[in-house]
Amino acid sequence: MTLFPTVLFTASGGDPGTFLTSARNIGLPIRRFEKKDGTFCGEVSAFRYRDAARLARKSGLRLRAKGRTGLLYRLFFYRRRVGLLVGVMLFFVGLLFSQNFLWAIDVDPSPGVTESQVLAVLAEQGVRIGAYLPRTDLKAAALRARTELPGLSFFALNRIGSRVQAEMADADPPPQRPISSGTSPCNIVASREGILRQLEPYRGQTVARVGQSVAKGQLLVSGVVENADGRTSYQHASARILAETTRQKTFTLTLRQTHWEETGEQKARFRLDLFGRKWPLFLALPKFQTKEPYESRFQMKEYRLGSFAVGVEKETQIFLEEATNVFTEEEALLQLEATAESWEKALPGEMLSRERAAVCEDGEMTLTVTCILLEDIAKERPFDRQEALFPPEKAPEKSHQNRDDQFRMSRKQENSEENQRIRSINFRNQIN
Repeated sequence: MTLFPTVLFTASGGDPGTFLTSARNIGLPIRRFEKKDGTFCGEVSAFRYRDAARLARKSGLRLRAKGRTGLLYRLFFYRRRVGLLVGVMLFFVGLLFSQNFLWAIDVDPSPGVTESQVLAVLAEQGVRIGAYLPRTDLKAAALRARTELPGLSFFALNRIGSRVQAEMADADPPPQRPISSGTSPCNIVASREGILRQLEPYRGQTVARVGQSVAKGQLLVSGVVENADGRTSYQHASARILAETTRQKTFTLTLRQTHWEETGEQKARFRLDLFGRKWPLFLALPKFQTKEPYESRFQMKEYRLGSFAVGVEKETQIFLEEATNVFTEEEALLQLEATAESWEKALPGEMLSRERAAVCEDGEMTLTVTCILLEDIAKERPFDRQEALFPPEKAPEKSHQNRDDQFRMSRKQENSEENQRIRSINFRNQIN
């Protein structure tokens, strides 16, 4: 049903093509003009029905009004019932005016603040159920709540229609990585590349420093520790290492997309499930079997007569047609940004900064998102003795000897030098 009054008419005789052409030339819209039962019928605005009748006479057509429709035309019959009209008007006015009042407060509490505490503080600032929103300062209430509620680093009030959503974040530092209870020796390496910003070793020997750029898999904390007496012990290294990392992802959306949608036409047929077989309860109709594309949906119902069970399967074929969705560049960008926000929320660590670059080429919208994060990159790796004894920046290129072998070789060299010195002294004494 349309809003404005519309006249339903029939046309007979004359030339319908000339009538439609003349109506189009003067900007007269004729809707749903089609042939039914040997005559033509259509719709035209009630305000321009006389113009349509005048053009019909010039074309040799005879127009007859068959009925009127439209919301305003229906309301015309209630013009004498003033109370009813006033009630409808007051209802819509009240509905629009009610959007200015607060009807619900949604609170997403943090671990250190309860919902009742938040509602109590907001009520003191006038943010309560039934409050007149245009006269309520949500920014001031959010600022006051942040100062009165301890342990919050962020608090905001967002208005959504007649609802207010309270968002907050806990200011407590992230929990420290507990010292691993493992007993097998291991090292701590970088899980991804980045720039070290904080080092908190709990067990093991640190071989990296703050401000250093590290690569993925690089040794950060060694499980080999040299004691004060010069002996070497092997430990299960543990640490909390924060680094500045970079995450980048590209999202793409085709502006013109095709898909299948239901036409509204469907057919059903039934089968009897009996004795392990399915018996058709329909005649083979060529149209039902060959018309494509379609989607089949099945539904099974079971009927029992004592211990005897009979199943009836219903197959519904829903016919489909190909449809095309065309997105504007603005619509595509909004959809990609929503997808990017979901991806960003799943990223680990703390978001330091982000950059978004959108490009539209060849019918595709591409959004590239680059995020700078502060995350824990400490990763345990099974113990590698050679790597632990000789970190990458200190490891010999072609040496596979352990420290004991090196110590024995140095002692052997010292003994040989000492023996040579003794022989030279004895030789001088013999000469003298």
